[in-house]
Amino acid sequence: MDSLSEKTQLQSSFYFGGTPIRAEIVERLHPSREVYRLKLEIHQDLHGLPRVVILKKRKNGWEDEFQQEIKVYEKLKSLQGFVIPNLFGQGTFDNCPVLILSEVAGRTLLNIARDPSDVPMEKLRYELENAMEALHSHGAKYLDQRLDNFLLCDTGAFMIVDLEQVEFPSDLKDWKHSINYGGVGSLLYLFNAIRKNRPSLGNVHSV
Repeated sequence: MDSLSEKTQLQSSFYFGGTPIRAEIVERLHPSREVYRLKLEIHQDLHGLPRVVILKKRKNGWEDEFQQEIKVYEKLKSLQGFVIPNLFGQGTFDNCPVLILSEVAGRTLLNIARDPSDVPMEKLRYELENAMEALHSHGAKYLDQRLDNFLLCDTGAFMIVDLEQVEFPSDLKDWKHSINYGGVGSLLYLFNAIRKNRPSLGNVHSV
């Protein structure tokens, strides 16, 4: 994911299907989120997991949201690996339930907004609409629309993370009148506000 990762001193293994899986490297990906990147040791049975996995811990008091996210991944199984990460299953890490997810190689909208290299707004809008419309076409209403939940991948497309606040309403509005469509404009408004206020290269001085 982004370069916000920091090394942690947590245990270097987790349990998957009751079996301990050892990791060579454990990194926390965000200072305020219990999400970790693990590079697994190769001299063991990985039980079908890739060499690198993402573990997302259940938040305290968020049992219902944790179960909701599992249901969302199941309902959106055909979008896994394309619009949302792959869910490999559940496990236990640091004595807490976790989701075991695929790594997403890309930059968040927040990081792109802060980066001096520009990605055209037309490109961002096009790819965001593709991702959000894919959710919409599967009956999903995405409510957690924050800039750091949308990653522009090396493929040029967006992937969406943090699915606890996805709903499947029976009265989902048509695409052009939905919160999914409106969310694209809201995201780009926030994105543009940050981009306009970032320091220009001419104001950056080395020390």
